[in-house]
Amino acid sequence: MTLDPVTQEILASAFHSIGEEMAVVEYRSSFSPIIREMLDFNCALFDAQGRMVAHSEQIPAQLGLMQFALQAALVRHGGVLAPGDAVLTNHPYMGGTHTNDLQVFMPIHVGAELVGYAGSIAHHIDIGGTFPGTESAQTTELFHEGMIFPAIKLVDAGAVNEVVYDLIRANVRDPHSTVGDLGAQLAACKRGVERVRELCGRFGADTIVQAMGSLLDDTSARAGALFAEWPSTSVTVEGHLDDGGFEGTDPVRIRLTLTARDGRLSIDFTGTSEQVPSGMNVPLASAHAGVYFGVRCFAGHSGIRQNDGMTRLIEVTAPEGTLVNPVFPAALSARHLAVQRIADLMIEALGELLPDRAVAASHVSFPAWVFRAHDPRSGKDTLLADILGGGGGARADADGDHALDTYCSNCAILPAEITELEYPWRVERTELVDGSGGTGRFHGGLAVRRDITLLTAEADGMYYVEQTNADFAAKGRNGGGSGTPGHAALRRSDSTDWERLPGKGYLRMRNGDTVSFVSAGGGGYGTHPDGVPHP
Repeated sequence: MTLDPVTQEILASAFHSIGEEMAVVEYRSSFSPIIREMLDFNCALFDAQGRMVAHSEQIPAQLGLMQFALQAALVRHGGVLAPGDAVLTNHPYMGGTHTNDLQVFMPIHVGAELVGYAGSIAHHIDIGGTFPGTESAQTTELFHEGMIFPAIKLVDAGAVNEVVYDLIRANVRDPHSTVGDLGAQLAACKRGVERVRELCGRFGADTIVQAMGSLLDDTSARAGALFAEWPSTSVTVEGHLDDGGFEGTDPVRIRLTLTARDGRLSIDFTGTSEQVPSGMNVPLASAHAGVYFGVRCFAGHSGIRQNDGMTRLIEVTAPEGTLVNPVFPAALSARHLAVQRIADLMIEALGELLPDRAVAASHVSFPAWVFRAHDPRSGKDTLLADILGGGGGARADADGDHALDTYCSNCAILPAEITELEYPWRVERTELVDGSGGTGRFHGGLAVRRDITLLTAEADGMYYVEQTNADFAAKGRNGGGSGTPGHAALRRSDSTDWERLPGKGYLRMRNGDTVSFVSAGGGGYGTHPDGVPHP
């Protein structure tokens, strides 16, 4: 039986709405600000083969890889999960990102029939390992990066595996948040299971299964038709990370060749630097996510959804042993810095392919930090995690946006009120950096500066700011200027001078010390009509 177009569209919208409702459940149930304030998570639905059908709209860097993790989990468990099961995985070499991102998947059964899966991925504030908050550019092997869950059963036929929770509590620095956020993920998946079962009760399980497959096929047909309209050619671009994770190391090259032909796309990373002995490497699934984001930016205007129907038309090739396809147990905790550069290169390459839609580069500096400190008000140790947005690239008809966590990141900046209420820190300033956007007919978006002062005896933790090298700043387009680079600086309590910090590092602070993070500005577009760049 063929579904009529009205029913098909109703169910496609229902699948998307279920993903969004799952997300609402998760952030309302979560314990840590990194989920409930910064929204560093995603939810999705999959068909019975583990193919992504629909999703919520939070972090593109997570969306593009969830089906790889689910399919790896299914292989590990003999191809199918039983009713009442839930698997937990964060293994970067089994379709994961970095170890902080825990993924939970539940099967959706109606009677004995498997209809699909509900899934959640969320960044956890700490999962153990060498550094507070786990994540760091300066880990040197995966085993420094905390607990690894290779698609284990968190729930087995409805019975919660308490041993897993016991292990988590014994190994992480903030067990209250980690266990609570994991519970929020389970709640989100349960809501997805419930809502799909309700659809099956209304339309029939066979109809829902058919609608999922038809949605993917329709998306594939529409995406293929769009890609077929693009010029049949290849474009090669390259960009760099400031260094290999440690001060004084050489810049790291990412090169990709985009080819459009016969309604399909291929992306080849040949020419990319070898993997590095730090946490800057990118698991292959994450490299796919950066690629998918770029394509979606140029295809989404046509109403094409990001699901397996679109991504099946995109082939990614990455030589083993390179930065974007490292060999186990290479570290990859700070993989997001390279994923953002991949997204940036995809935007550049697609702009070369489709010049009428080209935009200037956005920042990829992604200042981020996690600091551990004891809060005398509560008597508890705390982990403050935060990021900064920066400048978006200008377009042919508009300035770039300010203070955005651009490309496939999309986190919110932690509100100053939350920082001061829940942590022993004072936010001295959060401001746009005047003049940081590239010049041009249209300006690049502005960078952000945030200064925070420690209000307790001591703190320690990791931080990083990419794009501190002006040579790798966000590039302008069609004559526009580049944005300014980012940086970090420290002012000790007994000094009035600012000390410039390395772009990535581990920092110890004392009461009254202030640390400042500044993101990068976006690139400008075009020149002023009189030939002079607009000030």
